[in-house]
Amino acid sequence: MDILKKALPVHTVDGENAALKRIMPTHNLSYVDPFLMMDHFSLDQRAGFPDHPHRGFEIITYMLEGAFKHADSAGNEGIIQAGGLQRITAGRGIVHSEFPAFEGINSGIQLWINLERRLKGMEPSYQDVKREEIPERESDGIRVRTLVGEGSPVRIVQSMVYYDIAISQGKKGLFPIPGGFQPLIYILEGTGSFGGNRFPGTAGEVLIPERAAENGGLSVVAEEDLRFVLIAGQPIGERPVFRGSFVD
Repeated sequence: MDILKKALPVHTVDGENAALKRIMPTHNLSYVDPFLMMDHFSLDQRAGFPDHPHRGFEIITYMLEGAFKHADSAGNEGIIQAGGLQRITAGRGIVHSEFPAFEGINSGIQLWINLERRLKGMEPSYQDVKREEIPERESDGIRVRTLVGEGSPVRIVQSMVYYDIAISQGKKGLFPIPGGFQPLIYILEGTGSFGGNRFPGTAGEVLIPERAAENGGLSVVAEEDLRFVLIAGQPIGERPVFRGSFVD
């Protein structure tokens, strides 16, 4: 599997004074089917996301540091701690809010995953998953957390995998991706070379590999200690229509 291109996130402000790195959609990267939006946020308690609606997709919020508290108009509320995540199926529509739960920095990644048009009217639902519930394996300088995929309790409509991967300097890994899935890589820390074409990548960059072949996989070599998230999903093939926080 080769890397086709790279893109840089765009610094922007959303919600209430919430400065973040928007990975997509931007002028650099519109969307990567089935993934619609991806943000890397890092907020203190002066910022957040007051009540706002969503419709037509699913959301995974994965906390890297600190915690986020959420609440919705149906009376659901909770706190996502570092290392844990929340899955929301917005379906026919929800209204919710998200704010940092701790003093200091509260950082994480929010990913929007498209739903097929025939499923956009489904009933909304939530799932909170604690850090200790997420499968993690470590061997020979490589640590993989499976946020979505084999062994993970996360229930999501669209076929996909989602990994948080750390590789020690000088180590090499090969990470299987189901055939036909479209991958995306976002580098959190360090530098490395990715794919069969040894494409260079460094912290803050987004890499877009080619679609996975049957029995394919992504090879990665860490030039220095490296951490990245790898997502891959089965493309839907329906062009999304963005209407702010609604996607038709």
